Amino acid sequence: MLSRRLAPRHTPQVARLLRVRTTTSKPPTTTPDSNPLVAEEAAALEFLSQRGKKLGFNLTLTERKLILKEATKDGGLTAERWEKLVSPRSLASAEQLTLTEYLTKSHDLHLGQSMLKNTARLGVAFFAMTGAHTAGEANMHVMGATLTGCITALGGGTFNNLVMGVAPVGWVKDPTFLLITVGASLVGFYAWPLIESFVNDDDNGDDKEDVVEDGIANIPSKLPTAPPPTPNLVRYSLESVALGSLAVIGAQQGIVRGLHPLVSSSMGVTIALGGVVRDLMCKRDLSLSTTTGCQSYGVASFGGAAAYVALRQLHVWNCDGCTVKLVKGGIPIGLRILVGFGTVFGIRAWALTKPGGIFLSMDENAKNFKRIITQEK
Repeated sequence: MLSRRLAPRHTPQVARLLRVRTTTSKPPTTTPDSNPLVAEEAAALEFLSQRGKKLGFNLTLTERKLILKEATKDGGLTAERWEKLVSPRSLASAEQLTLTEYLTKSHDLHLGQSMLKNTARLGVAFFAMTGAHTAGEANMHVMGATLTGCITALGGGTFNNLVMGVAPVGWVKDPTFLLITVGASLVGFYAWPLIESFVNDDDNGDDKEDVVEDGIANIPSKLPTAPPPTPNLVRYSLESVALGSLAVIGAQQGIVRGLHPLVSSSMGVTIALGGVVRDLMCKRDLSLSTTTGCQSYGVASFGGAAAYVALRQLHVWNCDGCTVKLVKGGIPIGLRILVGFGTVFGIRAWALTKPGGIFLSMDENAKNFKRIITQEK
């Protein structure tokens, strides 16, 4: 009875208000599991985090959210969906590698490709010979000259292989190229100067000074004037042959790997990078300079490579489909090699007639433009 008296009594309205306040004052309790969309996104973000760590990527939360937004529309990403997303790209990459592998093998068995390989051997041999001889003229010993010759011959091809992701590079896969360059470098260091000394002795045999009886040499009345600086014709010719050979080989490397024709033509230029490195090692004017008329290096190599690529594109167009469009049997690869090589040699021969260079320098162009503008005014 006493407890009943002490207990507070409320009217029904007050009791109802108290119940409302009690229920509204409690904060809502929600968990990620209560919302399926939030749970699915959290699982996808965790999946991306684990997958990225396996592949060596430490992805932040913001990066994972951006990837999830780009990869999916609903924010859900599972292992199955990820495999479906990646598999088309993996298949395309695998197909490209397979085609490249079989194309390279079929080319190796083809007569024309054996011609290309022999052309490559000729090119690296001549480049190694000229590189070693140039290093010898720069007072390098036989070891330094051989190293310079090998870099001259194999440097550009190595650069091309690295750019195209080819591993191992050509001379590692086929050591005969390294043997050829070492042998050619020794020839350029030992045999070339010996032959030059015999030739110079024969040429100067009639020009020896006569000695009078009292031991005093007769002084010629007219001293010869120094000729203008011109490139060594033997070296220039050998470099031209090597440049033509490697320009075609560089273009073919890009074609075999399915690169764009412009990129394949550019590979014919970068494969001659070893000649530029040689000039740097020997402290010579670069082969792209205007002092010796050798700036045709880049122009000639790109011209020969572009000619080879253009004829190859014409050959593919001609033989595309079941009917021949232009020439029956297509354009022989021997003719394509000859045209590319001839383009290089023609540009080099034309540049030899222009000691000042086939292009004007920047300052000379500015003066010519200024002269034209002032004359128009």
